[in-house]
Amino acid sequence: MRIMLVTLTLIATTILGGCNSEPTVEPADLVFAGGAVFTSDPDQPNASAVAIRGERIVYVGNEAGIESFIGPNTRKIDIGDGLLISGLMDSHTHVFNGSFSDVGVNLSLADTREKLQVALETIRDANPGSGPVYARGWQNHLFPKTGPTAQQLDEIFGDRIVILGSVDGHSRWFSSRALREGGVDANYPDPHPGVSFFERDPLTNEPLGTGREKAGGHIEAEFIPGDKAAYRERFVNWLPRASASGLTGVFDAWAGAPSEEEAYEIWHSLSESGDLSLRVFASVRENDAADRIAAQFKRFEQSYSSQLIRPEAVKLAADGVPEGHTAFLLTPYVDSTNEDFGQPMISKANLTANVTTYFSQDIPVHIHAIGGAAVRMSLDAIESARATTGNESVRATIAHMDFVHPDDIPRFKALNVTAQTSIQWAARDPSYFNIGSFVGMEKVENAYPVRSIMDAGANQSFGADWPASAYLSTYKPLELLEAAVTRRLPGEPNMPPRNPDQSVSLAEAIIAMTRNTAIQVGELESLGSITEGKLADLVLLEKNLFDIPAETINATPVTATVVNGRIVHEQ
Repeated sequence: MRIMLVTLTLIATTILGGCNSEPTVEPADLVFAGGAVFTSDPDQPNASAVAIRGERIVYVGNEAGIESFIGPNTRKIDIGDGLLISGLMDSHTHVFNGSFSDVGVNLSLADTREKLQVALETIRDANPGSGPVYARGWQNHLFPKTGPTAQQLDEIFGDRIVILGSVDGHSRWFSSRALREGGVDANYPDPHPGVSFFERDPLTNEPLGTGREKAGGHIEAEFIPGDKAAYRERFVNWLPRASASGLTGVFDAWAGAPSEEEAYEIWHSLSESGDLSLRVFASVRENDAADRIAAQFKRFEQSYSSQLIRPEAVKLAADGVPEGHTAFLLTPYVDSTNEDFGQPMISKANLTANVTTYFSQDIPVHIHAIGGAAVRMSLDAIESARATTGNESVRATIAHMDFVHPDDIPRFKALNVTAQTSIQWAARDPSYFNIGSFVGMEKVENAYPVRSIMDAGANQSFGADWPASAYLSTYKPLELLEAAVTRRLPGEPNMPPRNPDQSVSLAEAIIAMTRNTAIQVGELESLGSITEGKLADLVLLEKNLFDIPAETINATPVTATVVNGRIVHEQ
């Protein structure tokens, strides 16, 4: 009896012990622990430890729970006084245009005529000889409404072909020879009067030197060197800087390298070779009939999609920009003698028909709209297309949306439309006063109502539109986060904030560039937060952004950047 009791006790202990033992956990490849984690996940916003195995996040929690994931080959990185966040994604940028036009001189930093003179002379001296010169970034506020003149370039560069893009990307500045070689004279027709046109002498009709929107695009295409190999080289050279800034993904709103298909070919080849260090959600530009663009979107989707690259949306343009008086407004431009509201790039009927075509094939749209009338027209088109097709879930984004009438703010949520904003524009920089002189200071003060849009329940994302900008041309996401919180230029604590009632919290700003951008591109199930099961895109910052002055966010070093579980940048 006694032997039997002992035996039963041993058996019971073994069984119970087996029931209570922890299951064996496969070790993680990479572990972050020992500090603050902001996850962007509303169900678990904070943590102190994260484990990654392969390309996936396998644990989010505390340091006690992480111990079972640490094996002999696990790499452990100490968060320390820093902050671990989800990978930062830019919701609207142009990576080939930006990397190709980066000539080592950032013309957008030349915010006085004296600085511009020095910058142009530096570009001239760096490009000796007689070949064409190309750069971009000149500031609109340095010139009158009619823009800079060819004579001003001739005085610096002599009789050379010089083509300089504006900081907003919607105007070009030509030398006299560039206009002459391009065949542009008093008799040359504007591509689209009132929308795409050359600024001209009112008496002689001779071009002055500035082309708005597409005017002069044929000159740039003919004389500016740049083949696929050149675009690839400059993009590859930029990738490490992108990773060092904390960028793990982008929505590219219009790419050419130099053609759109060549841009996809470069992305795809880099993805296949393992050399693409960020995710690219790309666009297909609407420059043809909607049915042909839809077919091209489907072809690109089949030919070029991989885990790091795929076409996401068709890019449309409803209007231009206020600097060139091509933004479509609800109220007239205040500096015009007649009732000038600007003109849309496309009629409302055609925009509605085209969006309907895309929605009927479940293709998302991404619409450039800056003026209040363009924003309203875009919302109307989306509303009509949803009603016609019955497709309430296909993604739709309105980009930039500088001027939004209060009546239209609730419509973003009601119509399931993402509001996308280049938030670094929301500062009282020189462009603020320049654009205010065109559209009215009250209107420009109330631009970028991101707080109101968030409060109305809509999805709000942030992106830099690099290299285009109203003033500050940047690809660095931390500069956007700071501007969203302060409504000032990064690192400018003494600058008066622009409409501070529209500022957002740091947590909301991070979420706008993580979770909200993932919603915009349809990847919330796999990206946008530090959540178990999602792909491991993360950024480790040297300092905890929640513990430092807001005006220093932009200067915070990025300690490590992880994409798909792979460390692509390490300080």
